[in-house]
Amino acid sequence: MPPNPRTGEVALSDETATGFLQISDLVRDEDCRFRLHSSLYVDQDIFDLELERIFGHSWIFVAHDRMIPDPGNYLTTTLGKQPIIVSRDENGKVHVLFNRCAHRGSVVCREERGHANAFRCPYHGWVFGNDGHLIGASQRNGYPDDFLDWGLKLEPVPLVESYRGLIFANLDPDAHSLSERLNTARRYIDLWCERSPVGLLSFSEGIHRYEFPANWKLQAENGVDGYHGNYVHESFVNILERSGERKLGDTTKTRNTLGSRNFAKGLPMGDGLLEREDGMLGTFDYRGHGDYCQKLEEAYGPERADDIMMQRNIFIFPNLFLFESHIRVIHPVTVNRSYIDVHPTYLEGAGDQLNSERLSEHERFFGPSGFGAPDDIEIFVCTQSGAAATNNPWLEFSRGMHREIRNDLGETIGHSTDETPQRSLYREWLKKMATGQPPRGKHA
Repeated sequence: MPPNPRTGEVALSDETATGFLQISDLVRDEDCRFRLHSSLYVDQDIFDLELERIFGHSWIFVAHDRMIPDPGNYLTTTLGKQPIIVSRDENGKVHVLFNRCAHRGSVVCREERGHANAFRCPYHGWVFGNDGHLIGASQRNGYPDDFLDWGLKLEPVPLVESYRGLIFANLDPDAHSLSERLNTARRYIDLWCERSPVGLLSFSEGIHRYEFPANWKLQAENGVDGYHGNYVHESFVNILERSGERKLGDTTKTRNTLGSRNFAKGLPMGDGLLEREDGMLGTFDYRGHGDYCQKLEEAYGPERADDIMMQRNIFIFPNLFLFESHIRVIHPVTVNRSYIDVHPTYLEGAGDQLNSERLSEHERFFGPSGFGAPDDIEIFVCTQSGAAATNNPWLEFSRGMHREIRNDLGETIGHSTDETPQRSLYREWLKKMATGQPPRGKHA
């Protein structure tokens, strides 16, 4: 059905009706052709439904264990749009708590990270321990003697689990385990962690945060999009050539080469990755550092060390990227507003000089004054603006669909410029969005 001629938005309903589109009609997955309705970027009802059905029932990355290494450490973030605190109590246990006072609902912590044994609500002075329990309330005589037995506390998120230091939370108490969720992606998470010769990462205090006036899924698509680099990041490649660092033709040839070790992969459950031996912008050249390569070979063996040093952008649906130099976390705000948190990583056991050099490369492309993020944000805004056009609302995600293959691990594999990971993303998006209760929107 056509979009609303006045707003360009698609009316949603789980029932067929004139002028209405079913959720299942928004993604067209056909033989050698895959299309997406542009209302996925602009329709508020769809966005609200994503918060309920995707962010309300998925394992969402909230922090890395080494971001809160010591008892009393905490950070604040969001789970979908819900404010949360990730804290470590005096016994070293990690808690993920809703950042909401049990009294009148104010957030109790307004700092992004820090150290605290307790959180004091700014509204009426109620105090909660960093494990969530209620320590006490101001002017205590205003409450009966059994007040502390009422069970008031900072409510915990229903499910919290971690893998290789990555902490995930789930609002659905009946969700499958994180181990089941990461069944296929686990291999790539391990390879990412093992860039450290001792398998451990650490983080600086700083976070690079940037906002953009566009839908969150544009970043989810883009981080595993190997097709846009020759065009969106052309100015950076030209600078590499002008500086004598690398010829433009070499970069393009490396990216476009067909064959092994140059893939885009779609994994089950919406995950995906780019995988290249060379040609990924902003990626540090480890193979030129003999001491580091020797450390990896001693720790993991030559064959696995070679696999570890492959260049990969790994997407864990719906909000997490594991890039070579950093963790990138997507935060939806509104249908046309999002923000990203970038956490640069330090490879323990790799040496200060190598880490300094790799983080300099990170800053040059991914940092606040780098080339990568501004280029990509401009494209997000262009796409968000173009999505309002109503003459033909369908977007093409068909590149490479005719040539991709499926391996024994359940991975769908295409060339690194193919849109294989995006199709995996939207198949999982459709699976989650088309199930459950009817949408609660103004059109439903």
